[in-house]
Amino acid sequence: LREMGGAWLWLLCLVAAGLLLPVPGHIPPGHSREETELVGALQEVLHKLGAREPPALEKRLSWVPLCQPAEPCAVRRGARIGKLCSCPRGTACSLLILKCS
Repeated sequence: LREMGGAWLWLLCLVAAGLLLPVPGHIPPGHSREETELVGALQEVLHKLGAREPPALEKRLSWVPLCQPAEPCAVRRGARIGKLCSCPRGTACSLLILKCS
């Protein structure tokens, strides 16, 4: 009788695992293969855009990315020390500690 209970427990575990684990190559309901491929392509494009250099227009117009508050910044006067970015509105780059404050 004890072995029979163990067999039932084993069978129950197998059924639960089959219900919980996804089947390889199985596409979730509401998703087609085309949607999956499109998501993959969009992720590649976003990855490439995240690692790109600023366009020539941004360089020509002296566009500078924004710093976060308390992040190292650089001033436009004199030698630039640290990361070159501009502080967000309401903060300024401190000349003593070179951080947005």
